[in-house]
Amino acid sequence: MKFSPEDLKHIGSSCLNLSLRRTSRLITNYYDSALRPSGLRITQFTLLAAIAYETEPSITDLARLTDIDRTTLQRSLDILNRDGLIKIEKKDIGNVRNISLTKKGELSLTKAVELWKQTQKTITDNLGKSEFKQTLKILAELRNLPVLEIDPTEES
Repeated sequence: MKFSPEDLKHIGSSCLNLSLRRTSRLITNYYDSALRPSGLRITQFTLLAAIAYETEPSITDLARLTDIDRTTLQRSLDILNRDGLIKIEKKDIGNVRNISLTKKGELSLTKAVELWKQTQKTITDNLGKSEFKQTLKILAELRNLPVLEIDPTEES
């Protein structure tokens, strides 16, 4: 073996990616559980919120806004479209498709926003307001590291 148990222990205790993924899974499960009455998962909620925020964005716009690669984003949009939460319309010129919420999507998002607000407050209260803000600041700083710059519109 070219690695020791100490190497492996060090990886487990200091790897940023491992720690973020473990934390992300826990937080995702928590938000999914809280949003369950709306019929949405947190990933669907954030996409619907992005679509509502941008007003008929293209898939490229959404990929940039959400940092989701186009292939993964397309699969998620297909599910939202299938469930009647969004409309995907091809524009007359070029290969551009714009996305908008349906009435059903707007109603689902409205219900989910209230659940999200409660969930967000619970997390903030449990972590502490200043720690919560600091965590968001650190995560934004990480996302903005030049070494991590990858064009999310490129196919994986």
